Amino acid sequence: MIGEKVIESKPVSLYEVKQTLSERKKDKELTYEQDITLKYAKQFSKLTKAKYEKLLKELDAVEGLDKELKVKLLDIVPVSREQVKVLVPKNVELSEELTSQLAEICAKYAPKK
Repeated sequence: MIGEKVIESKPVSLYEVKQTLSERKKDKELTYEQDITLKYAKQFSKLTKAKYEKLLKELDAVEGLDKELKVKLLDIVPVSREQVKVLVPKNVELSEELTSQLAEICAKYAPKK
């Protein structure tokens, strides 16, 4: 990585990683790191395309959520207030009402066990 620098940085969900690397794999062979990342994303991304898009749309409608928290919610898909609280950074304050709302939204799209 000599001479390379980070131009932009943004949080990306596991679903997006899986989609991006799957598309790249069709065009050319992935590097070792990309291949390992794709396997990880396939194993741990919980949502189908339809559920991902619907959940993202609902989370976008909620006021006061930053992109990083949305990505965490999309990756983990918490179903209780306690799980949502664990994902919230310490420097961010969410009301109990908002925490409950996020848990309810995510619970609708959580995979069935």
